[in-house]
Amino acid sequence: MKREKHSYFKDDIRKMLLVYAIIPVVLITLVGLCAFWGVWRYSIQKISKNDNSTISEDLVTTVTAYSNILNQLEANNKLLGGDLEKQERVKIFQKIYSISNELDRKGSLYIFDQELNPIITATKQVPEYLNGEYNKNWGIFLIMNRTPDQIALKMVEEEISKDMQLLIGKAIVREGVIKGYAVFVIDSRQFESAIGKMDSETVVSDEYGWVFISNNHSFNDEMERVDISKEKSHGTIVNDLGIFYVTSNSILGDRLYIYSILPLKNQITIFKCILYCLIAVFAMMVFAILISTKGHAIKKTKDLDTIIRGLEKVKEGNLETHIDITSNDEFEIIGESYNLMIDSLKEQIERNNEMSRLVSFSQNKQLESQFNPHFLFNTLENIRFMCKLDAESASKMVLNLSTLLRYSISNTQEEVTIKEDLIYTENYMSILKYRFNQRFHYIINIPTEVQLCVIPKLIIQPMIENAIKYGFEGKEHLLVEVNGYIEDNKLILQCFDDGAGMKPETLEEMQKIIGESINRSNHSGLYNIHRRVQLRYGEGYGIQIESELGCGTCLKVLLPVKFQESQGEINVENYHSRR
Repeated sequence: MKREKHSYFKDDIRKMLLVYAIIPVVLITLVGLCAFWGVWRYSIQKISKNDNSTISEDLVTTVTAYSNILNQLEANNKLLGGDLEKQERVKIFQKIYSISNELDRKGSLYIFDQELNPIITATKQVPEYLNGEYNKNWGIFLIMNRTPDQIALKMVEEEISKDMQLLIGKAIVREGVIKGYAVFVIDSRQFESAIGKMDSETVVSDEYGWVFISNNHSFNDEMERVDISKEKSHGTIVNDLGIFYVTSNSILGDRLYIYSILPLKNQITIFKCILYCLIAVFAMMVFAILISTKGHAIKKTKDLDTIIRGLEKVKEGNLETHIDITSNDEFEIIGESYNLMIDSLKEQIERNNEMSRLVSFSQNKQLESQFNPHFLFNTLENIRFMCKLDAESASKMVLNLSTLLRYSISNTQEEVTIKEDLIYTENYMSILKYRFNQRFHYIINIPTEVQLCVIPKLIIQPMIENAIKYGFEGKEHLLVEVNGYIEDNKLILQCFDDGAGMKPETLEEMQKIIGESINRSNHSGLYNIHRRVQLRYGEGYGIQIESELGCGTCLKVLLPVKFQESQGEINVENYHSRR
């Protein structure tokens, strides 16, 4: 029977170690690997998408700018009349140089008459792909003849340098008849520096796959055309050269395609190596635990045998038997407890009672406050005094506090209307009013139409907190004014206080802090507002600070004008509060 118990104890130790040590570690590691994979996958997608958007915007901006010039040239009646003055030519090239400098993308202009005789040329010699002797019925001239009212795009290869050129052309139409042609030539080499700075590799092609510019040739066919499916906007592609993540996008009416390509072979190899190393570590750990538990179980079982023999003697009525265990673990404690039990049962009972009290005390010490101690202390201290002076006001203050805390921890909505947020802002203001009494006054003035705008939750309260925190420095009284209005198609929430204000160097430091991507200071309130707004809506929005020492501070939060979808369900009155 004893062997069966000892065997069970050893098996139980092994099971416990496997269940409570190895399996949780494995699960946590797997979760960590999955999280790492997800974050890595997301970063890959984000990098590829951002790079694709950047080069797409670059190309669209360039083509659009030169297309606008072509449309302006077509509208110039003197262009083909033979009497184009030198001053008019200068204006044309000044416009082109201005666009080239602004975009850092040079376009060479060529203007031809109806018979493709050059009228204006950017170079001494007309390129062979624009030579009227060979190109009258093909290339970009054929496209312009077929669609004279549209901008034509064509990719060609320069015969000598083998560099790709992007042709942007427009037929010059007079009274329904084509009288000439205007063409801009843009060298692909001008985009090499832009795509070279990107994390992903880039391929730009036309709808037939002819490559305009590329720093990745993994998807070129035998004719040097890019061969990537256009059915999916992004995804993983596997070919003989490896694994790639590709984001594709079409622009300019599907006439140009942009592919952003990230090779994944090295990253996946590293990920596999990490996985294999972890598997090897786990295998060795399991083997070591299984081996060590055998000797550990035997040792523990030996001490248990000693204890069982002593208990059997006690069962027989022998209270004079003492056991000697020097294992320096729990069994030694059990052995000492056994000896003490034999020596004095009463003393052992008292010790057990004392232990129970200690356990109870330890459990009571596990609770901690989760609220802002500074804010709650001041508010509750005021409630305590108000209970003695004005019980009804104290009750209202408790209600305002509970409502505000419930709203603060609620996660049901990320954006609310200004009207909804003002309800809880009033609760906060009321608490401050009770706290500072006649030392604090506030005005809330927001028009009816502005109340329907949607804003991030709890965006107003931190501005008021900042005014309270710094406005009372050296001031006996403080007025806080909250305004809301729409200006230049932007929603502006303004918090003004007539408090202490800031020194010029302090104001400059605060403006510098909110402009940084990482906050390394202790001023977290205004920085958090600014970062929340910019991360949600873009860099065109955020917080502005104006302050003058001794006159007060004005905080402005610029937000996009957004309205709640179901406006008919909201009963809004012009919000004006003054206390």
